[in-house]
Amino acid sequence: MLNAPTPHLLTDMAGIPPQMMKPAMSVSLSPILWVKQLAAIRLGCIQPPPSRWLSCKRGRATSLLREFHVNAKRQTQSGLSLIELMISITLGLIILSALTTLFVNQSKARAELDKSNRMIDNGRYALETLAEDLKLAGFYAGLDTTSLALPTAAQANPCSTTMSDIKAALPLHIQGYNAVNATVAATAPPACLPATLKAGSDILVVRRVDTSAAVAQAAAVNGTPYLQTNVCQYDALTHILDNTPASFTLHQMNCPFGILPATGPYTSLRRMMVHIYFIDSNNQAGDGIPTLKRMELSATSTMDNSTIVPLVEGIEFMQIDYGQDTNNDGAVENYITVPALADWPNIMSVKLNIVARNIDSTAGYTDTKTYALGGSPAITFTPAAGDHYKRHAYTQVVRLVNPSGRRAP
Repeated sequence: MLNAPTPHLLTDMAGIPPQMMKPAMSVSLSPILWVKQLAAIRLGCIQPPPSRWLSCKRGRATSLLREFHVNAKRQTQSGLSLIELMISITLGLIILSALTTLFVNQSKARAELDKSNRMIDNGRYALETLAEDLKLAGFYAGLDTTSLALPTAAQANPCSTTMSDIKAALPLHIQGYNAVNATVAATAPPACLPATLKAGSDILVVRRVDTSAAVAQAAAVNGTPYLQTNVCQYDALTHILDNTPASFTLHQMNCPFGILPATGPYTSLRRMMVHIYFIDSNNQAGDGIPTLKRMELSATSTMDNSTIVPLVEGIEFMQIDYGQDTNNDGAVENYITVPALADWPNIMSVKLNIVARNIDSTAGYTDTKTYALGGSPAITFTPAAGDHYKRHAYTQVVRLVNPSGRRAP
């Protein structure tokens, strides 16, 4: 209950100075009677007897009384009720939930976009890596291999580190091993490759010499295979391939006529390179990530697991078609998938077909596509049921510049 207001407060509310109040108003009255008295005074009922206060324009006095109660209520209310607080918390939780859902969805979309970008980059990089090496296939620092005899099947083994075998295989600027379908490994793969070869993927061999700076004969490292080519018209040999520096005796271009000096100067050397490209079922042992790898003829003339270089992870399949020159003009007449030993010197281009997949699976996605891997008839691959990896197929044709350039009219 409100306390009785003071006369000064009520007279201020009525707009009447305190000195005009009659002594009768100083009597202790209830707040309601005070308001009614002041209302009567404001309405012109000056000093009416108490019995007539309620009859003096009752309607306007009641209005003033209601106004007083409203103003008093407004002055005393503060804070929130429990219902208002619960509604506010509920609305806040709804907004927070919506923002959290938006953030999670954006994060998932960003993660999927990153995975797809990595897959696309891996596929393109794999093609670029293979293409760059293939464009250099058959580069022997001026040596024309068209007049060299073909090697035997044993000499063509890319795993052999015997200098005579490596030299005999020079006419085979590229060489391949074919997987007949997507479920079996390449036929008779080189024995130096690991047992974890990916089924359905071909094996590609590239032979060439190093394109970096040539090595002086005096700076050659014993045990490293080098190729030295003839640039002196008076030398009898067209080339020397060996890993013993003393064996390189071909002279420089400005060699003298007549008897050649036994001590040189000798022409420079280039390191011999043999690359074997293959798809391994793992990047690291047992991780299940298919990876494009390369085994290299090392500087110490070895070809084993210690010389394997992982190149691009996520490359699942590689199938290769070989463009054959049948009329010795350097142009491709047809593509074949399994060249014979005598066909390899006539291969002038390569059609690469690879399939790249995401390294991580995608929840809620199932790959039901069928991928063409090249070949004639075409080799196809369909992922197993319940496979959750996204994939993309790539194809590129690469011209073998060195062998085709030697034949071009």
